[in-house]
Amino acid sequence: MADRTKFLESIRHRTRRGRYKPTKSPDSVWTPGVDRPGREEIEDPPARFIEELEALGGHGERAESLEEARDYVLDLAREREAELLVRWDVGYLDELAADEPLREAGVEVALWRDLPGLREIAARADIGLSTGTWAIAETGSLVLEHGPGRGRSVTLLPPTYVAILPADRVLRAVPEAIQKYARGTLPANVCFHTGPSRSGDIEMSLVVGMHGPGDVHVILIG
Repeated sequence: MADRTKFLESIRHRTRRGRYKPTKSPDSVWTPGVDRPGREEIEDPPARFIEELEALGGHGERAESLEEARDYVLDLAREREAELLVRWDVGYLDELAADEPLREAGVEVALWRDLPGLREIAARADIGLSTGTWAIAETGSLVLEHGPGRGRSVTLLPPTYVAILPADRVLRAVPEAIQKYARGTLPANVCFHTGPSRSGDIEMSLVVGMHGPGDVHVILIG
């Protein structure tokens, strides 16, 4: 009986509003029209984003230039002993110019070009590399738009995932991100990714990396 009582109290603690807060993010950021008096003013969104991401078990880095970001990716590939990296086929990552240095380091690089077999390649890859459309400071989330050259498998299947985006793409709060899509035509697919993949069972035991990358790195440029 004592074990049952302890088990139920653990569930109550983790599901009660305001009691279980692994990060500083608000309890109900997704609920529109809710009055939230005293919302915290985030003075440095990039710094807060990195703080929240790391609280979730991710890794955040501020780089001055694409060259510095490229060195980070190369060092990470060596550290993870990567043999295959798959990346989005977008101009921003072309400017990163990491493909040849990675190949010289013994890492095969595959570009997502919507060709047959790319999902299998992504499933075999050690690292997935993409950009991000937005980042959200208060939750440590990435907003990713998928489409031609920007396959979802790149961000979901490799065990290590890296996103690179300009620091001025960091928004303060979730409503700001939603507002970006309130008018105009929506992309075919928009996803909010928050830290490493986590799966929980009824006992609130978390498993990291079960349904997505367990090793997440975000590099903010500028």
